[in-house]
Amino acid sequence: MDKRDLISLTKIISAYALEGKLDAARKIFDRIPQRDCVAWNVMIKVYADNMRVEDARDMFDRMPQRNTVSWNSMIMAYTREKKLHLALKLFLTMPANYKDVISWTTILSGLARDSQISDAWRLFKQIPNPNSVSWSSIIAGFQQNGLPSQSLILFREMLSVGVEPNSHSFTSALTACADLAALSKGEQLYGQLLKRGFMHNTHVGNSAISMFIKSASLDNAGRIFTSMPHLDMVTWNSMITGYGQHGSGAEAIIVFNQMQEVGFQPDEISFLGVLQGCSHSGLVEQGWRYFTGMVKDYGISPKIEHYSCLVDLLARAGLLREAAEIIDRMPFNPVAIFWRTLLNGCRIFGNLELGVHAADRVLELESNNAASCLMVMEMYAAVGRWEEVVKLRRRMRERDAKKESGCSWIEIRGKMHSFTTRDETHLESHNIYRALELLACDMCVELSCSEE
Repeated sequence: MDKRDLISLTKIISAYALEGKLDAARKIFDRIPQRDCVAWNVMIKVYADNMRVEDARDMFDRMPQRNTVSWNSMIMAYTREKKLHLALKLFLTMPANYKDVISWTTILSGLARDSQISDAWRLFKQIPNPNSVSWSSIIAGFQQNGLPSQSLILFREMLSVGVEPNSHSFTSALTACADLAALSKGEQLYGQLLKRGFMHNTHVGNSAISMFIKSASLDNAGRIFTSMPHLDMVTWNSMITGYGQHGSGAEAIIVFNQMQEVGFQPDEISFLGVLQGCSHSGLVEQGWRYFTGMVKDYGISPKIEHYSCLVDLLARAGLLREAAEIIDRMPFNPVAIFWRTLLNGCRIFGNLELGVHAADRVLELESNNAASCLMVMEMYAAVGRWEEVVKLRRRMRERDAKKESGCSWIEIRGKMHSFTTRDETHLESHNIYRALELLACDMCVELSCSEE
């Protein structure tokens, strides 16, 4: 067959495949008398892209001759369908001279996505000359498997061996900084982004915004937001949620309105962010208006998270009866967090009657949670239900229930320091507690002066 005719028929096969006409594509393929590797590879890709991996494998097995593209297409097909054992088996039988960076990286990424990060790392070390794609895959793998520190170490190692970072490796490194709330490392990365001209990439910009928000650096996040040339829904939602979570309700509302002015319609995440902002800023009327407007104005049914924000908003404002009515009327079975939120509000505003009702519900749903039991005991003690307090205390002792210690961390000169409640494991714990005592004394002096 003439080479030009073969190329034309191969293009027709691809065109049919794009329209989803796989049977028609197969008929054309079967009519080709002398098929070359390209035609076979096209059919393998056609089946693989349409999730017909068995048909793709049948084509692969029938090929008279295979090349690197054939092997890689089949390995990618198995990896995409999460049939990693078959992808690995094929990779191990693949001739060494056919293996390229794509083959290695495809398997590496599959292992990382399957939480087999140790195997992925061992494989990475066998790659002859890993390129930026290979590096970004292993960096992302460590970050996505809950190992952000190792992810950042690998990012630095990549730079040290002279491999230029791409948008994916920058995104993973920024996300790792966000996971660690490592602001100084994130600022260094941001400087590299600017130097290398990556801030035109919306995904990278979104990751930088998220990193600064999680590090409570809202000013930096806002500056990036206003300087980005292209904003997508993730960008807008990140800023709304960031302002909302950090108690800047007015700013969350401003961004929420700006988003609509430029043609973006709010979604569930947008409303969750603005409701959080209203809750943390005490904006009761605005929060209620946004909640009711979800269905009325936008056709979005509130999910349990939106109801949780509304209950929190009302409870923080002392509107406890209204919060209880929302819990009773919502179309979901209330989980313990709803009653805990109401119980906390009752404790703050002194509503003992409703507080006892909430405490009873918390106990029904979370009798094994030490923190919840302590809240319930406090409410029972306030109304003199001492017998039940004793029972609860005994039950906690029998089950050896302990309240999980809170943990906080701070980054100083590029090093992370973490602390739990009454922690004395830090090498400088004596000096730290001494400094806290001095601060407490200063606060007492200031308080007494203000009262005078």
